[in-house]
Amino acid sequence: MTVKSLLMLILAALFASVAYFVFKSYTPPIFSTNAIAKLEAVDINNDRQYLLIRGHDRRAPVLLFLHGGPGMPAMYLAHDFQRELEKHFVVVHWDQRGAGKSYRKDIRPDELSISQLLDDTTAVVSYLQETLGVEKVWLVGHSFGSYLGAQFAWQHPDLLHAYIGIGQITDPAEERALQDEFLKSKLVDLGLPADTEITGANREDLLFKTHSELYGAESFIPLLITGLMAPEYSLFDALNIAKGSSFSSAHMMYDVMEKNIMDHQIPFEVPVVIMMGAHDMVTPTALAKQFYDTVQAPEKYWVEFEQSAHFPFFEEPDRFTEEMVKLKAATSDR
Repeated sequence: MTVKSLLMLILAALFASVAYFVFKSYTPPIFSTNAIAKLEAVDINNDRQYLLIRGHDRRAPVLLFLHGGPGMPAMYLAHDFQRELEKHFVVVHWDQRGAGKSYRKDIRPDELSISQLLDDTTAVVSYLQETLGVEKVWLVGHSFGSYLGAQFAWQHPDLLHAYIGIGQITDPAEERALQDEFLKSKLVDLGLPADTEITGANREDLLFKTHSELYGAESFIPLLITGLMAPEYSLFDALNIAKGSSFSSAHMMYDVMEKNIMDHQIPFEVPVVIMMGAHDMVTPTALAKQFYDTVQAPEKYWVEFEQSAHFPFFEEPDRFTEEMVKLKAATSDR
């Protein structure tokens, strides 16, 4: 092979690699007789939204993730944490209206409200019922998704086997107060002046640096790298994560229930599971435990992950799968 040919081969490989990361948007097959593995755009209440559906047996129980934010998808993390989980459930990630792969530049502020997202959730569950032939789903809500998920569970218990809140939102004002107290106590350890003001500009960074968002990291880099490696996300999709999150946070209308759900004593009619990272100060674990203690439900379970902060399913995926399999067995008659 000549030097010129070798150079052309290297350039072609480089071009192919760049093109792959820019344009990739697929999910790998699962080689099992009854497997399902598809990434698709679905019409949800007249809006094009993306679903990722994966499982070794399409007849297995369906586990629907409601992501955080508002507008912060979790689909781009799926390839990293859920492969073992897919052996026990059909795992569904949904990029909500205006988020991730479902983001569109012409979205209007008046399209974003809690009532709309709840209606969208109903439509997604209906689609899964029709597509997979199930009557009920397991519903997982992470962070903002736990605020949405608790309300959906209250409204539609007939559609659920159980509700699982991860990084459970409770009382945002009290959460912020506990965050401030905790972060101020860590300023000197971080090499910052003790009188440093905690603001919106530095709060997220401080939560990472205190291992309160990811217990094993001090920045969002592990999430970023995982996202860039996701086969389901093109470079354009990845760039839309920040756009969707910013837009949704700025314009989301809380038109159903105030952000504080701690004071609501609405009984759940389905089993409730609260899963928390022991080091979570984004949605402080102590407050989630207070919420759990007030929960009225046919069954309830508290699960705490000792080596996790705000993302226990991502930080301890094997333990997460183990707990979900145990819970499925414990509530198999529902």
